[in-house]
Amino acid sequence: MPTPAAKRLYTQAPDPASEPVQTATIVVIQPGSYNLRIGRAADGLPITIPHCIARKKKDPSKPLQSTPWILRPECQHPDSKHQQRQGLKQAEEALAYKPTSTGEYRQPTSHKLLYSHNSNVRGQLTEVICPHKWTTIDQTLPYIIGEEALYLNPSDNYRLHWPMRGGQLNVHNGPGGTLTAVMADIEMIWGQAIQTLLDIPLKDLKLYKALLLIPDVYNHQHVKHMMNVLLDNLGFGAAVVHQESVCATFGAGVGSACVVDVGDQKTSVCCVEDGISHKNTRITMEYGGSDITRCFHWLLGKSGFSPRELDPRNTIDGLLLQEYKESYCHLDQDNFGVKDRSILIRKPEQNIIKYAMKFGDETILAPMSLFFPDMLGLQGSNLIHVQSRSDGDPQDPHDEFFLRQTTSREAKLAKKKDNTEMSRDNSEANLGQLDDAQVQQQMDEDSNDAPDNLQVTGDINKGTRRLDIEEEQEMESEPVLQLMGVDQAILQSIDRCGSDEVKKKMYSCIIVVGGGMMFEEAQQWLQYRVWVGMPPQYRLMLETMDVLTRQKDMDPTITCWKGASVLACLDTTQELWIKQHEWRQFSVRMLRERAPFMW
Repeated sequence: MPTPAAKRLYTQAPDPASEPVQTATIVVIQPGSYNLRIGRAADGLPITIPHCIARKKKDPSKPLQSTPWILRPECQHPDSKHQQRQGLKQAEEALAYKPTSTGEYRQPTSHKLLYSHNSNVRGQLTEVICPHKWTTIDQTLPYIIGEEALYLNPSDNYRLHWPMRGGQLNVHNGPGGTLTAVMADIEMIWGQAIQTLLDIPLKDLKLYKALLLIPDVYNHQHVKHMMNVLLDNLGFGAAVVHQESVCATFGAGVGSACVVDVGDQKTSVCCVEDGISHKNTRITMEYGGSDITRCFHWLLGKSGFSPRELDPRNTIDGLLLQEYKESYCHLDQDNFGVKDRSILIRKPEQNIIKYAMKFGDETILAPMSLFFPDMLGLQGSNLIHVQSRSDGDPQDPHDEFFLRQTTSREAKLAKKKDNTEMSRDNSEANLGQLDDAQVQQQMDEDSNDAPDNLQVTGDINKGTRRLDIEEEQEMESEPVLQLMGVDQAILQSIDRCGSDEVKKKMYSCIIVVGGGMMFEEAQQWLQYRVWVGMPPQYRLMLETMDVLTRQKDMDPTITCWKGASVLACLDTTQELWIKQHEWRQFSVRMLRERAPFMW
């Protein structure tokens, strides 16, 4: 008998056909480590701002200590230089091995010749003043967000915070690193962006819905807290979450693909088939575009360019280094030799300093660190992640731990019942074949052997329990992976697919999104590396192998956001909205009920 509607735990969403989709009232939010992309689902393009906030310091006497952006603690270890040199050697060998389009081989440039020239170059102070200005602020403002926060004068009494790091919440031991402080930063940034950039008063958000993009490898608690911000703190009328890889396939207009997302601080790989992200194929590595920027700065230093005006610890200098990387770096195998370049050091309200430099292979070697991450000099235990089980939540008593335990217990009881019935049937069949004397003799023998039989039974039970424990530990353990290049991550991710047919689908279509791999000829290099590394049998099976870096001539940085805006308009999504009153009553249990993926 069906359960009455009044007694259902969760209320059903209304029939999507009865209510037309109002795309102007749906806000799509994609929070990244460096950029925040936000806009209405009806908009053609999102609004992109740096995902940071500058808060006023309580004690002006303390020096300004902003959260580092380019530099990372994982590269501050004794073996860093040796590791970088080993990775550099591997990248140089790969460049020498791959021929150019004309069939010739590259001639490497000499570091010594470049160093002898660049080290003697002195900066020329020009008469041109940098057009960038320091942010003019009202000192009474408690916080500033976005690009204005990046261009705050160091003498101002503010401290810069980045609430996300490596695609996850930036929870750390420093000032402003608690989970409460990070969520307060996110609430301020999102709320201010919605008011100023989308021109939506916060009091009207009860009439709007929010679609939140989350990483492929997500933290259950982080997603819960971000949903709390949207529905409880900001006051959206409803919200839903979607994974970035699934949104990328919708944005690119393909049904199944291996999605490679290279961001500023993370690189993730995941196989998506018909709108479903396969859990065991998700791999996330904590390196991205900012690490390539740091590697490029290191290579420039090896070639003799290390002006005292550039300090990666400063935010403004980090922006300059990022600009140099985007302007000069490439993956074009045909572009080699020594090039004359003019490096302009532009700092707000200061005269521009010009350096006449010579660049060699540094411009192609820096992006090669995506394939040889040893060049980044990173060491640590949390540099690569796969999707782990939830740690549990007190507000979700029927979580996967409960389901796994109950399912396992029911299976064991059913198995025990079957074994008992089988033993009883066998005993009755054997007894039926004996006469009375033989039955009595058999019973006497069984009585005499009872202690031995009980001991054997106990040993069997112990062995069964031991096997159950080992099986449970095996299920709990996660595969141990080492930091790898993006091509190796693609090969590993596809290899975890269930069948050869699915693997063939993934090899035939690889989508690259994000802004960390926007280098000239990156498509050819990635295709070459994956083709060389894939198992030989799949080369014969493939008819085509497409590596899409600019599908439909779309900016790869907004592919996921565009896909999310498409998903927001689908009829199937209308059944997934979690309303504000539902979230306040049932909290994270609604994600298990309504999330479009296995929570």
